[in-house]
Amino acid sequence: MKAALQTDRPREVPNLNKWLHHAHAAAFRLEHEGALDRSLCAHAQFSQINLLVQLEHLASYAIVREGVGALRLNGWWFDVASCQMYAYDRTKRLF
Repeated sequence: MKAALQTDRPREVPNLNKWLHHAHAAAFRLEHEGALDRSLCAHAQFSQINLLVQLEHLASYAIVREGVGALRLNGWWFDVASCQMYAYDRTKRLF
């Protein structure tokens, strides 16, 4: 997430840049909607939003949409520094 937040990435790493391209939607959302938890550092805020964007992307697949009801999508965010795992609560919009 730190690398995705950098705008001055070297061009010599095209595969990394292609992979990080998928985080653009999360960056846009973070900029326009704000962080879920402003007490976190920038890359942690970004990783939480990115997790939610990826869940939405997953839910956009027809096979997943058809399974919703029997299928439940969850978002878990892992804070490496504290070794804590957080589950996303849709009603509170918090991890």
